[in-house]
Amino acid sequence: MKTDKQFIDEIYKKYDEYQKEEKIKRQKVMKKIINMAAVFVVAISSVVVFSQKKTPKVLQEMKKEEIAKIDLETVGNFENFYNIIKSKNSTNGETKYSFNLQESITDVAKSDMLETRSNTNIQVENVDEGDIVKTDDKYIYYLSKQRLIIINAESAETSEKIAEINFEKENFYPMEIYVQNNKLALIGSVSYNETVKMSTETRDISEAPNSKTGIIIYDITDRSNPKEIRNVMLEGTYITSMSRMIDENIYFAVSKNIYGYDISCKSIEELNENDYMPKYIDTAISNEEKCISYDKIYNLDETEDLNYLILVGININGNNEADIQTFLGAGTYLYSSERNMYIATNEAEYDENYKVINTKTKLMKFELNNGKIIYKAKGEVEGRVNNQFSMDENGDNFRIATTIGEIWSNQNTSNNLYVLNDKLEEIGKIEGLAEGEKIYSVRYMGSKAYVVTFKQTDPFWVIDLSDATNPQILGEVQLPGYSVYLHPYDEKHIIGFGYDTKENGTRVTNNGLKLVMFDVSDFTNPQVLFQIAVGDSKYTYSELLYNHKSAIFSKEKGIMAFPINSSSGLKTNSRAVIYKIDLENGFSLQGEIGTISNNYEEEVKRIVFINDNYYTLSCSQVRVADMDSLNVLKVIDI
Repeated sequence: MKTDKQFIDEIYKKYDEYQKEEKIKRQKVMKKIINMAAVFVVAISSVVVFSQKKTPKVLQEMKKEEIAKIDLETVGNFENFYNIIKSKNSTNGETKYSFNLQESITDVAKSDMLETRSNTNIQVENVDEGDIVKTDDKYIYYLSKQRLIIINAESAETSEKIAEINFEKENFYPMEIYVQNNKLALIGSVSYNETVKMSTETRDISEAPNSKTGIIIYDITDRSNPKEIRNVMLEGTYITSMSRMIDENIYFAVSKNIYGYDISCKSIEELNENDYMPKYIDTAISNEEKCISYDKIYNLDETEDLNYLILVGININGNNEADIQTFLGAGTYLYSSERNMYIATNEAEYDENYKVINTKTKLMKFELNNGKIIYKAKGEVEGRVNNQFSMDENGDNFRIATTIGEIWSNQNTSNNLYVLNDKLEEIGKIEGLAEGEKIYSVRYMGSKAYVVTFKQTDPFWVIDLSDATNPQILGEVQLPGYSVYLHPYDEKHIIGFGYDTKENGTRVTNNGLKLVMFDVSDFTNPQVLFQIAVGDSKYTYSELLYNHKSAIFSKEKGIMAFPINSSSGLKTNSRAVIYKIDLENGFSLQGEIGTISNNYEEEVKRIVFINDNYYTLSCSQVRVADMDSLNVLKVIDI
């Protein structure tokens, strides 16, 4: 009986024979690929991960049971890696793109707000998400301009900056913070001046920065003197918002480009296999750089991406070696429960005229176990996922909402909601929802899903998922505008944040921001209970449109607050707005805390509260205000 490795080797031997017979055809195709890459490389480097794939005929002819034998095998060796990448770089006239675009956010978390302080808005209870600001009962931890700043916030009178770490010399850009007791973790990136050239037989087509992603852990027992105790640094780019903390374990994802065009134009003898192995340093084990060998890299054979997806699990309090799992593949969005992590990648397939043929979302499921990451299953659904809030785990089932069609133009679009089992196999679905529209926000609450679609009006849909095999639409309500953010007020009421809109003939334009309260007491007949305009003009903007972490909410205190900006002549009115919320009076603006300036550094980035005070944070200062009167009590320069 043949081993899996022998089976794989025979496949690629046959495929090599096939390649020789098709050499002339492949050379013509490669010229087209190179020309396309030269045009798109700049845009792709910032927002799109681009790849093309032609499945070898010998693999196409394999029986399903034979394919199952090599499911998620390791790459094994450099020769196999070389052949896999060359296969992914060939094409049959159809072009597939995997998108790393993260649009406006939707749903906010089930985060519980303590009476004494605000917490980061999170999606799943007990699953923390990294942010630029964290609080505990006495301190604020804040990232600003390549700095970690710690502020004593025990009272307004004693509020002051007590520590600062500047990362400019190290060229480290901190992006997210986690804090637990006397430990603080930073996730960020390092960019170097050296470049990696992607070359063809005739010319260089691009240069790309050599970047690394790291997590640095500090002992903050003495808040005025944080001490670095450990760091883990990996080759690749941090995938924004793809980290979570469960108990004392942090999990995050890194993407490393393989530069497959260079491989496509050279023989295996011309390449150095060490150049293509991802590298890392874990100072808990050694200060020496280690390589992730090919026999520890898993091949996601269905992915179209020329990337490594590197998943890391690390205990913030421990000294055990970080768990590092590496895959040939990509990830765009991450959803995590306390038990499992799901990674989704949007994929669109176009014909030669760049018309959408098909859109899919590829899924991977991993069990999370005390810092360990264990692959469990993979699957796919039709359509593309909007963001992390389009996904949810309920018991052993996974729910996901998607949009199919030309999402940028709303042509031939419709929306689906799928229920998958623990093996990511479809067990229930709704398809064809709201044709001609696309999903803007989703919120799952127990056995119900609330979905907002939009083209000219905002349909707010209530979907029953109590029977996972037979999801049902219970009701809908329509109103002008659309909500890009849904936040539960209680079990029967949901807050929507987004845009009001105005119809101009066949066109629909944004007409300012608004808050809406939906009443779902009767699932078959949802109602708009209250709505209010946010800001002073249609040019008002808020980070809350794309980042749920910029808002704070406390049902106990009856408040919701978030930053907004609007133009006033040549100056920007930047402030945090604080709304009182209750079911009798709806939304009422309590007041604003901020500045009017043309200085970007004074723009309000976040608002938090500790004890009886609000704290608004910009790049240059922290303003302390009384929660009742909103009077500014102190300004701290940072």
